[in-house]
Amino acid sequence: MPPRKAATFSGGSIQIEGLRDFNRALKQVSDQYPKQVKDANYDLAREVATRAKTRAMGEGGSARKAAASLRASRSANASAVSGGGPRYPYFWGAEFGSKRYGQFKAWRGNQWGGWDGGPGYFLHPTIRNDARKLIDDYMKRLDELAAEAFPG
Repeated sequence: MPPRKAATFSGGSIQIEGLRDFNRALKQVSDQYPKQVKDANYDLAREVATRAKTRAMGEGGSARKAAASLRASRSANASAVSGGGPRYPYFWGAEFGSKRYGQFKAWRGNQWGGWDGGPGYFLHPTIRNDARKLIDDYMKRLDELAAEAFPG
């Protein structure tokens, strides 16, 4: 079994070291395994989006409306949460606030402030507060998958 790789928390993202190599090794065993990693990636992003939506509902106002645009996406080597779009042009104002437009809460900035604080009202605080636990669960899932694909 390939050695377990670490999750690195930097900037506003989380990098799983060796995930591409892990996927290549899984593909050599069976085509089903990379799909399972893709599913794990999606489940992780979906959970972040769900938690951010819940937090946005508590914020009310434009955040509550913008939360409807939060969505998860996936690939074999990544997962992402995105929001906004043509129907929700106010998404980033709801997330970061505004100095100029009164329909939004106070401006909190839009630069990643680290894992102990920073911008945002619902998406970024969810990532800061919940990501470590969610990544631990994700890594356990990858460990189980590795044990299944590479027994013994």
